[in-house]
Amino acid sequence: MSIDTNEIYAQAPPAFVEQLRRFRETHPYKRLTSGGATWSYIASGQGDEALLILGGGLSTGESSFRTITRLEPRFCVISPSYPPIGRMGAICAGLAAILDAEGITRAHVFGHSMGAAVAHVFARLHPDRVGKLALSGFGLYNRRSARIAGLYFALFDLLPYSFVRNFYGKRIDRLVAGADADEQAFMIAYFRDLLDVQHNKISLIGQFKILADLVRNPQVYRAFEPFGKPGQVLILQAEDDRGFKPDEQAALRATYPGAQVHMFASGGHWAMLTRKQEYETVLDAFLGV
Repeated sequence: MSIDTNEIYAQAPPAFVEQLRRFRETHPYKRLTSGGATWSYIASGQGDEALLILGGGLSTGESSFRTITRLEPRFCVISPSYPPIGRMGAICAGLAAILDAEGITRAHVFGHSMGAAVAHVFARLHPDRVGKLALSGFGLYNRRSARIAGLYFALFDLLPYSFVRNFYGKRIDRLVAGADADEQAFMIAYFRDLLDVQHNKISLIGQFKILADLVRNPQVYRAFEPFGKPGQVLILQAEDDRGFKPDEQAALRATYPGAQVHMFASGGHWAMLTRKQEYETVLDAFLGV
């Protein structure tokens, strides 16, 4: 996929754009068909241990390119795009199929936001495939939030893609507000790339449906059941994350007795950008980098 630096990335720092360009040249997507769906994913890196990176809402496999680049000298890294299946169980089955195709018995799993939701369920459906588990920017909706989320998901399915694209486009500025100026400029451009080029209504609504399935069927996916893996789970949350209320963040923590918890005093939903150095230090120490 070529980058239109004259338009989408016109205001982004050239060094950041060049890093993305080089990543795309050196990390082509692989393809796999599982359960009738075609998966695209990036597989790279080296080492005896594997790391499955699950991006958040709007992401594709390449969206974690800086995390992939940073960690691939230490791990065999898998980073998938989510096909528009719309069912959490099928997504987790597809991830297991990717690991099988790559000859990976067990992987450490790192997920952010929606990716953390997928990782949360994957650990319950396929516990034998998970080594360490790192969950970032996530919580378990209370009943009121679940109802509201369900209404939004249904509404987005009915409205034209232009509305959905504009809805999220207007929120990117707020989400990256705590990052430095260069980071803000690049991320605003990159999310325009995601919304205008990499996604369409089918692919984006497909992501919403994954979350909607979890919201409607928490018992099926054992979302509130404790997962005993003391010392092998890291939860990264921020006190001012507007995506999840304090009780919803606490509900997630309650499902992981003995987990390591790092609570950012500030940083919002994207502490990985707004508190980058602190975030990477904690995550790397947990993964043993």
